[in-house]
Amino acid sequence: MPCKRLRITGVVQGVGYRAWAKRLAGMLGVKGYVRNMPDGSVEMVVCAEDKLVNVMINAAKKGPAASVVKDVEVFDVDYKPEDKEFRIWV
Repeated sequence: MPCKRLRITGVVQGVGYRAWAKRLAGMLGVKGYVRNMPDGSVEMVVCAEDKLVNVMINAAKKGPAASVVKDVEVFDVDYKPEDKEFRIWV
């Protein structure tokens, strides 16, 4: 199962971004995690078939209504999800 790491910048903390990402991933059956980073960005790792990973990437560029996404960087990552669901890491 391919995984991608996303680094989302802009107004993405304190606006419900992590909860929004968890809901979307749950609806799509995507595994991985999302967490706030000390620099004000959000990191998200998504693991699923390519089509669903692309859906998550495109959605991350918009984010929830209260967010203002400036940029989404996408990186290959070697990650093996241990959980069967998408998690919010704190």
